[in-house]
Amino acid sequence: MRAERGRRALLLAILALAGLARIDNLRDLPAGLYCDEAALGYNAWAILHYGIDENGVRFPLFVWSFAGYKNPVYIYAAMLPIGLLGLDEFSLRLTSALFGLGTVGATYLLGRALLGPWVGLWAALLVAICPWHLHFSRIAFELISFPFLFVLGFYYLVAFAQGRRTLPLAFFLLGSCLYAYALAKVFIPLFLLGFGALFLPTVWRRWREWAIAVPVLLLAVAPVVVFDLTHRQGMYYVYNTTVLRPGMALDEAARVFAANYRAYFSLSFLFRQGDLIARHAVRGHGELYPFFAPFLALGLLVLAAHPSRATKLVLWWLVLYPVGASLMTEAPSASRGFIGAPAFCLITAVGVASALRALCWIGHWRPLALAFQAAGVAALVYVAAPQVARYYDLYFHEYVKYSAPTYGGFQYGYREVVEYMESQRPNYDLLMMTAVEVNQPYIFALFYGRRSPVEYARTHDPGYLILDPAEYRRYSMDQRILYALRESDLAYFSDYVVHRRVVAPGGQVEFVIAEVKKRKQFATEWLTLGLFDNSGGRGVHRDFIDVRDIRKRQYEGKFGPIYWQRMSPQFIRVDFNAFYAAQDRIHPGNPEEVCAYAFTTAEVPSARPAVLEMSGSGDLATVWLNGELLTPVPQRFDEVVRRRPVSLVAGPNALVVKSCESVGSWFLVVRLTDENGRDMPDLTFRAEIPAGPPPGAAVPAGSRAVVEQVVGGFARILRFRHEDEYADYRGRTRSWWAYVRDSEPEVVWETAPCPRRGAAAFAFTASMGEESGTAELWVGGEYVLTFDLGLELPARRWVRGPYRLYFEPRQVIAGNSGVFVLVVPAEATQAGKAVEIRVVPSGGSPNAWFMVKNYTDTASFEHVTPALVADLERPSWQE
Repeated sequence: MRAERGRRALLLAILALAGLARIDNLRDLPAGLYCDEAALGYNAWAILHYGIDENGVRFPLFVWSFAGYKNPVYIYAAMLPIGLLGLDEFSLRLTSALFGLGTVGATYLLGRALLGPWVGLWAALLVAICPWHLHFSRIAFELISFPFLFVLGFYYLVAFAQGRRTLPLAFFLLGSCLYAYALAKVFIPLFLLGFGALFLPTVWRRWREWAIAVPVLLLAVAPVVVFDLTHRQGMYYVYNTTVLRPGMALDEAARVFAANYRAYFSLSFLFRQGDLIARHAVRGHGELYPFFAPFLALGLLVLAAHPSRATKLVLWWLVLYPVGASLMTEAPSASRGFIGAPAFCLITAVGVASALRALCWIGHWRPLALAFQAAGVAALVYVAAPQVARYYDLYFHEYVKYSAPTYGGFQYGYREVVEYMESQRPNYDLLMMTAVEVNQPYIFALFYGRRSPVEYARTHDPGYLILDPAEYRRYSMDQRILYALRESDLAYFSDYVVHRRVVAPGGQVEFVIAEVKKRKQFATEWLTLGLFDNSGGRGVHRDFIDVRDIRKRQYEGKFGPIYWQRMSPQFIRVDFNAFYAAQDRIHPGNPEEVCAYAFTTAEVPSARPAVLEMSGSGDLATVWLNGELLTPVPQRFDEVVRRRPVSLVAGPNALVVKSCESVGSWFLVVRLTDENGRDMPDLTFRAEIPAGPPPGAAVPAGSRAVVEQVVGGFARILRFRHEDEYADYRGRTRSWWAYVRDSEPEVVWETAPCPRRGAAAFAFTASMGEESGTAELWVGGEYVLTFDLGLELPARRWVRGPYRLYFEPRQVIAGNSGVFVLVVPAEATQAGKAVEIRVVPSGGSPNAWFMVKNYTDTASFEHVTPALVADLERPSWQE
């Protein structure tokens, strides 16, 4: 009895130590609150008080957040401390601390059941002080509940193996792990397979217990199985993070898996460096203490030699712990492999207890044996204490300084930002947060602002406009604005008042809360031409175009024919990567080792000296102004703004930049100021290239070439943005179209071959959308004219040089459908050759569109003849 009371006292002391280590300064260490933590806390608070999650789902089984499902065990468990203490970092992380403390107690029970109370006590102590387990016991990550449920379920499996009727409870707890952490869906089935193989004889001997336990397990896991089968979007996270790829060869997949698997047993991960992600581990320290190593090896030998089948399950646990994690990226990951932490502690405890038991065998006289054991414990403490003290010093004093800042750490500063800005809300029309170097900032507005989930689910408005300050188009400066910015974001504003700087524990300025009054003027209206080849950097010194003769025409690029295209003016950055990554016709995916041109017209009413400011992503660029080369040697424009005096002429000034990248980000930022660095109010930028003389301009303007042939205006589609079947005045047929708003708005097709060279009329059927706009018409790779789009468009004629385009509306059905006749001069035709027609919706409403129809017989169907074309010249047609 005395020994039992002593062991209980030791267990209570270990639990007290574990609790203190996990709760001390929990609100502010780690400093900051990671977005995943805030999501768990806010949804727990929302369900507790409103019965719905952030999406408005009532008492959800899994909570959709950040493009993935969050598991329910942590969320529903967190309701108790949050309900008692309110929503803040401490009450949220207290759930982790309690799960961690529960795992310490459960490990004691498991170790005692397997190999006696001293193994249990040593195992509990090692889990209590283990860096790996302690770290995640202080962070509100859902994974912390997984080891608790598993170790407790494992304990009841061992109790069953020892004759107790605990199998149904064990299966229920193990099935519940699938609601704790996603990788349990890999680990638990494999673990149970091993259990079944080891204890197969008991299936026949104790079949009644199995007959109850298996249905309990099936009932426990059925909801999650049904949920996963009916919510396939939950697999997005797996698709985005797995190392396996569609079409990956089996041998390659096996090599990647094996390399990841070995990493989880590497000395670097376990004893030297640990996980390299700042949120997951202390820098320069392994997941375990170095003194674990010899006892871990001894424990493995003891378990392998032990006759009990239950002890083999511990080895199976260790074998399985990296399996699911090895299928994922970022290996070795302390978070994804977290289920292994108690296993290492338990096996090490077996080694410690075995070593002390061996000391007992040395001294056959009990007092001498106890003296040997005491000496052994003292030696262990002598070796271990400095290692433990070093870790605690690193964690409690150093870790806070570098783990707090930026979205790579714990996103420090949102508590201070939201609390201050909420106090100022009555004084401002708009509260804003930066979207630069952030991760899911909306959740912090919900968490710290205690915003009603009913209101948020209805509006998806967190109470703040979250925006990259380089984006100018989504808010107006004609209002009072308070903006939480990064320090570097202030460079976008010319007039602001700083209210407060939020400084992280390491001295880094995380946020600047400022009232912004005026933005700087940047060049945001651009056309771009690309992509050109820069393999080996050879494109840097090559002129792909004549910058003194920029016209609307087709060019030959690295991946085929290209044209000048309007770039999105959403951001001040001329972001080539973002633009061309969306141009799947030009280049699939993110472009590398290529060049592109950017063009804008800077217009001022009078000539003046000015300063050209440029910065960028560190790529080489060449710059021309009004045809004059400003950079005799290509310049590398990086984040440091470079300035050059220039002279602007009255009227339009053509600014051309050629930028060549190798790999990585690819953008430019351009600004024109006066000599003192101030904005020029009368400066305007336009993304327009002068049309120049039309092709075949030798024909006098206004004259009409006699049409010699009528040709089918549609034979086959070449390129388009959208495709489907749509109705028109002739019925219903395949249709191809593009919107003004599309990233590459064009519809390109070929006509039937021309019987001979000569002026020709091409007839084709098309439709236009309800909203008004304009479209460019290109023939044979040359721009020829611009025509109108719209539902109310009457019979119209557009003329430019020798080119004429006629439109006759027929019926408003799925748009304004009708017939087009395009007249081209002889120079645009060749005998036996088709003509390429390209329509580019380019102006007006973003929703304006043009659609060509799959009718190859429009000319005969509409009875288009040369005489009819001549009749189209009658004055009733509008121009």
